[in-house]
Amino acid sequence: MTPPLVLLGSGYTLTRFAVAEARAGRDVRAATRDATRRAELERAGARVTSLEEALTQTAGAHVVVSVPPEAGLDDRIASALAERPPERLIYLSSTGVYGRARGHVDEDTPVELSTPSARARIDAESRFLPLGAMVMRIAGIYGPGRSMHTRLLSGALRLPEGGGGRISRIHVDDLVDAIRVVLVRGDAGAVYCVADDRAAPTEEPVAWLCQRLGVPMPPRVPLESLNETVRGDRAVSNARLRTLGWAPRYPDFIAGYTAMLEAEGRHAGPSRITLRRLQPDDVEVFRALRLRGLQDSPEAFAASLEEDAALPLDALRGWLSGTSQCVLGAFDGEHLVGVLGLKREARAKLAHKAVVWGMYVVPEARSRGVGRRLLSALIEEARKMGGIQCLLLGVAVGNAPAHALYRSMGFRTYGVEPHALRVGETFVDEELMVLTL
Repeated sequence: MTPPLVLLGSGYTLTRFAVAEARAGRDVRAATRDATRRAELERAGARVTSLEEALTQTAGAHVVVSVPPEAGLDDRIASALAERPPERLIYLSSTGVYGRARGHVDEDTPVELSTPSARARIDAESRFLPLGAMVMRIAGIYGPGRSMHTRLLSGALRLPEGGGGRISRIHVDDLVDAIRVVLVRGDAGAVYCVADDRAAPTEEPVAWLCQRLGVPMPPRVPLESLNETVRGDRAVSNARLRTLGWAPRYPDFIAGYTAMLEAEGRHAGPSRITLRRLQPDDVEVFRALRLRGLQDSPEAFAASLEEDAALPLDALRGWLSGTSQCVLGAFDGEHLVGVLGLKREARAKLAHKAVVWGMYVVPEARSRGVGRRLLSALIEEARKMGGIQCLLLGVAVGNAPAHALYRSMGFRTYGVEPHALRVGETFVDEELMVLTL
C-alpha cells in the first residue's frame, strides 16, 4: 500500500503535485493557508490541513517540505519530523545556494554563503539532511501562471545590458515528475540538482516570447541593477537526477514555454489580436465594453456606470468621430477585447496636449500584451495628428500593472492628486503622468 503523502507548504509547485496525486487516488494531506489553493486542492480530493495538524501525520508517510526559511519554522518542523519519522523525506531547496559560482554547476560544486538567502537555505538543508532527507536544489521554476511573460506583458520586465549570463530553468511539471521520482528512488541524505538540459541567457527566452506574443523587446538596464537571481552565469547539471530514471519532458525553454502558452490558452504563434480605430458603426460593441469596464474597475474611471449607461448612443458615436480624437479597439477575431481613447485639447493655448483616457482590457486578454499594443498604437495616432507635444493621463495610485506599463512606454509622474475620485465611500488618489513626444 502506498504511504500517504504529506506536503508541508503547498505553494505553486506542491499544489500542482498534490492535485495530480490526489486525482490519481492517493491519500494526500496538504498544508496551506492560501484560500485559492485550498479550494483547488479540495476539488482534487486532497485533505487540506494546518501545518500543526500535518506535522502529527508524518509517521511512516512520504513527506515533502517546501516551507521557505524566512518563515522561521525549520527548527520546529525538523523536531516534529524527528519525533514522527516519515518513511521518505524531501526538502525543496534552491540552486541559489551556489551564489556566484560560474560555469558548470552540480551537486559537488561548493556552496556559496555570501548572501543571507543562501545561508538560510544551507542552514535549512543541514536540519533535514540528518533526518535522512533528500535535498532537491531547484533552478528557476516556470509554468502556467508563473513566468517572466507576465512581467513582460505588464511592462515590468527589464533585460540586462550585454545580454547577461546563462540561467537554468525547470518547467513545473518536470519538477513535479522529479519529486515523484526522488520520493521513490532517491538515496537518503543525497542532494539532487533539478534543471532542464539547456541553460540560456534571459535575452533568449524573452526574444522568443516577444516574437510569439507580438510585443516589443523590453528596455535594457545595467546588470548590477537587477535581482541577484538573474545576474549569474551558470549551467546547472541534472546528470545525477537522470541516474534515477528521470528525464525532462521539456528539455529547454522553447519546449517548456510552448507548452506553458498552450496551457494558458494562447495561440500557437504571434497574437491574433488586431487593432483599428473604432468607427461610429462600432458604437454598440464599444458601449458594451465600456460599461463592463466601469462595472469591473470603477476606481479606474472618472465616469460612473450609471452615468455612462444613461448616455444616448448618439453621444457615444460622437466620441468615435472627428479629427482631434479617436478610440482604438483591440479585436480578438470579431470580439472587441480592449479600448483606449485619445482626445486633443480644443483651445488654442492647450492644443499641443492630448489626454489618454478609458483604457480597459477584458481580464481574459490582459496577459497577451493588449494594453501595451493599444498604448503604442495610440502614441503613433497622436503623432499623426501633428502639433501634439505631450500626452497626459491619470492612473489610480496602487495600480502597479498600469503604472509599470506607462513607465515602460516613457510616461513619467509629475504629481499626485489626493482624493481625485470618490468611489462609494472610498477616495482614490490619482498619479498624474506625462509623455513628451
